[in-house]
Amino acid sequence: MSTKNSHNLARFLKNRLKEEHLAWRILFREEWVSLLVLFCGLVLLVLFTRPVPPGDVTLAVGQPGSTYELIGKRYQEIFAREGVTLKLVHTKGSQESLVEAADGKSPVNAGLLLGGIAHKGEYPELYSLGSVDYLPLWLFYRGPVLKGQDALGYLKGKPIAIGLEGSGTELLLKKMLAMRGIHLREDDANFRRIPHAEAVQQLLDGQIAAMAIVDGFDSPTIQNLLAHPELKIFDFAYAAAYVKRMPYLDTVVIPRGSLDLTKLDPPDDIHMIASTVTLLVEKNMHPAIQQLFLAATNEIGDENNLFFGKGDTFPAYIDRSIPLSPIAKRYYDKGEPWLAGLMPFWIVSYVDRMWLLALGVLAVVLPFFRLVPNYRLFRSRMLISDAYDEIKVVERRMYEAKHVAELRYLQDRLDQLEAEIGDFWISSDETNRFFTMKSALELVRREIVLRIKYLEAQD
Repeated sequence: MSTKNSHNLARFLKNRLKEEHLAWRILFREEWVSLLVLFCGLVLLVLFTRPVPPGDVTLAVGQPGSTYELIGKRYQEIFAREGVTLKLVHTKGSQESLVEAADGKSPVNAGLLLGGIAHKGEYPELYSLGSVDYLPLWLFYRGPVLKGQDALGYLKGKPIAIGLEGSGTELLLKKMLAMRGIHLREDDANFRRIPHAEAVQQLLDGQIAAMAIVDGFDSPTIQNLLAHPELKIFDFAYAAAYVKRMPYLDTVVIPRGSLDLTKLDPPDDIHMIASTVTLLVEKNMHPAIQQLFLAATNEIGDENNLFFGKGDTFPAYIDRSIPLSPIAKRYYDKGEPWLAGLMPFWIVSYVDRMWLLALGVLAVVLPFFRLVPNYRLFRSRMLISDAYDEIKVVERRMYEAKHVAELRYLQDRLDQLEAEIGDFWISSDETNRFFTMKSALELVRREIVLRIKYLEAQD
């Protein structure tokens, strides 16, 4: 390219940029009210729909070493991968986790609790994201192998650890024993309400006869207990009967020989009762965080409970004592959003929630945004078209005029229009149309002058 052509191109681009700059100045000067309304509307929309989630979330996970904590740590890993910090808070058990999550003043945003602990309508501040795991009720004991109802007779009057007060273990055991006519009294010294870690040590030392614990197979506490062959696991022969009366429970089995095939431990199938771990969140929890919890639950669902053959079950809405979150309901009905894995999780969530509203907004805003880049041309064409419309009106009324006064009024209107045209800023692309419009104005003016002379001559 020659130097001359380069200079011409540079001058052309400079003129175009100058015209675009002038057009934008005119746009903001004359359309600032519309732009302000549009801007405020977009700001309100963003504030109302909250596209960006918080960077920190707090989850109550019960006692240290429990399955709740293991699940919480897996959530932590997945959340960290998405750039969200998940803080884990230990509690005495499910009841405290539930209260912490429901307390608006507490930093806890979510909690893991045992299914069946809450009652319908008891915690209106919370939503359920569904169940995330199965947790069996284990009853480890010392002494001879017990079967059927003999266990109750053998353990009656002996010291038994039943978990901390308000824990899922205590609450579930209390309901089950009540069905057999045995009521847990707070003043009964045989029912030890102590942490699981302390109960394990007392059981191993022979200070208590048995301990009940609701926990998963892979938890450190359960693995520690299974490592001691002198401890036995109670076989709930009437597990199916309990499940009939408490539908949020399920039955699981430790198959014969599954703990140690070389020793065929256990020698017989052990029937157990399992509840679910339910994930509860504050009702105002950001939708993207709720979807992240659900996606994380789906990811770790296949990892949990493989020993009991319950893989690929969760998330699922099993314990219905807390209403299901609308976000979770959509997730269960529709599955993961179609953009999942392709974009950051919060954008995926926002698009999934807002696509219908976005279509309506685009229908209103898109024409404006299509206009803005060509505003200098649009405005020039609009001004010239308006001037043409005025000239046409004057011309029509000129032909209808019967008196000189009417024609002089039309003449004044053309003079006023010509003055306004002088203040027009016109894009260089519309110069030809601009001067064609001015020529049309002059033609009409000359015709008016001729008609005035004609009418004056008639008088």
